[in-house]
Amino acid sequence: MPRCGIPGESGLVVILTVMFWARIQPLFVPAIPGPTASLRRYWHLPVFTALIVAAAYLYLVVTIDNTNLGTTNGLWKSPAVFSWGHGLYVPLDSGGFLYGPIYGFFTRLIPDSLVHYGTPATDLTFRKMAVLNAIFGGLASGLVCFLSLQFTASPVSAGIVSLMHAGAGFVLLNSINSEDIVPAYAFFLGATVCFFEYLFRGGLWLCAASAFLLTMATLLHWTVMPPGLAAFGAVYAVLLTRRLSFFWAGIAWLSLYLVFDQVVILLAFPSAHIPVWVVLHPAKADAAGWVGFFGEKGWNLLVGMGNYFADGANLGDYKYAFGNALIFHLMVISWTALALAMIASIVTLVRTPIASGLPLLAAFGIALFLTGEAGALYSQPQDPQMQIEPMFAVISGMILLLGWSSRLAGHLWRQGLAGALALAGAANGAFNIHLMKAGSGQDSKAVAAVAEMDRLFPKDSTLLVWHGFEGWTTWQWVLLWKDDSIGFFKQNVHLARPFTMNRGITGRQAAAITTAQIDAALASGERVVAVALWPRPADEFVGSFTTVTTEVEARTYISLLKEHYRTGKRWDTQMGPFVELLPADGRTGAAQP
Repeated sequence: MPRCGIPGESGLVVILTVMFWARIQPLFVPAIPGPTASLRRYWHLPVFTALIVAAAYLYLVVTIDNTNLGTTNGLWKSPAVFSWGHGLYVPLDSGGFLYGPIYGFFTRLIPDSLVHYGTPATDLTFRKMAVLNAIFGGLASGLVCFLSLQFTASPVSAGIVSLMHAGAGFVLLNSINSEDIVPAYAFFLGATVCFFEYLFRGGLWLCAASAFLLTMATLLHWTVMPPGLAAFGAVYAVLLTRRLSFFWAGIAWLSLYLVFDQVVILLAFPSAHIPVWVVLHPAKADAAGWVGFFGEKGWNLLVGMGNYFADGANLGDYKYAFGNALIFHLMVISWTALALAMIASIVTLVRTPIASGLPLLAAFGIALFLTGEAGALYSQPQDPQMQIEPMFAVISGMILLLGWSSRLAGHLWRQGLAGALALAGAANGAFNIHLMKAGSGQDSKAVAAVAEMDRLFPKDSTLLVWHGFEGWTTWQWVLLWKDDSIGFFKQNVHLARPFTMNRGITGRQAAAITTAQIDAALASGERVVAVALWPRPADEFVGSFTTVTTEVEARTYISLLKEHYRTGKRWDTQMGPFVELLPADGRTGAAQP
């Protein structure tokens, strides 16, 4: 007797496939109506914005000649980037698996002749990294312009928000120095644009594009992942109030993200066999010394948030920041911008219909800010690279403010708000550029200064004592030691290193580590020369340690070191005063504290 239907396993596969597609098809339809007509009409505006901002950043990179504004972290990584670009072995960085290979490839494509300005150096990778950052920084502002069009459908509003973003302190800073966060930040913004476009228009490819771009951001700089996932998750949480099917849409999106994480990392490094959970929770997430919570970090968090929009400085001493009138006033400007953005986001989330799309952006910005600042507080709260993503909530809040303006009763009120924000963005950006130009020429000066230091203090017979956060430390590492980490740390004492390498260490224990290295050098007949702590009052240094330890432990550490040594000969150099360190009791090697 003949059987009806499709026989055997083939029929089961077809039935399951039909059921699967029937289940997930609703996940890829538009969630809310979007301004597609406006985007088609003004598609050129984000492109022009990206090109103009990138050109401006490139001009600043060359004319300021200081690729280490605010931080020398990019310079520190330049030898590894050079090695990746020239096929040399470099250990993988779990905090940014793809950063070295990608930037290594692109820096090698840039001819040295294009960055041969100022004082010549043996390796110009650090300048090429800044050039790439300028391009990615311009792309980031172009994506912000696109995002603004998505929610305001106004080219004027999009232009104002792009101006505010491009001139914001930490965006500007990281786009013209050699820090490593900007490419990941640009990919994160790309993921954001694709994600909201997927919600407006639907379609599997937009959903997949947003997940893929966040994967690339994660593999370039791991720190962007937790706030990014929280922000996307918050949007789905708001959508759940409309339909429970958005739960499965969120699961589908997260599954795509995890699959892309694993596939990309396996394709990039097939012999390393890196599982996805190492991407999600790299070893750097628990890095010794840099992570953990203690009271002083709360003050440093305020400083970090206070430097995002205005000033753009990387200040590791919160007491200095609060005690300097100019810096404090600039922080007030940043805090005010943040407060306005948060008020706009909260009011929008509570009072605006979800169908408008604005509450989704509000939830996105709030979750991004809260999760990102919690991560910054656990790590380095004042660091520009930790603040640039969570403080994007300021920019999303400005989009919401301009979205509100379209519903204001009077045309004059709308023009007034737009004009005030445009003026604030232009003035803030111009003043930030003015502040950063004060550091012009530092790259060229550093090359000459390090050469002078090598003449005065030969690296093989001198132990140099630094704080550890100075720019000169990194220049010495790159130009004199040329990536020789063993020799570098043998002949250099970084006062902050015991805390950064030993989580939870006390001031007394840190002093024991530091004095052991100094005493060993003195006992072997080497000259010990200090550029930090001894040439200036000890109180100036207490605050600078509060990013890695408490003030109490910092004072203990400093007092023990000051008691342990006396100063001898003094040298005045291009890098400031250096003093010779001798045992306080006159012996070659002093007793341990």
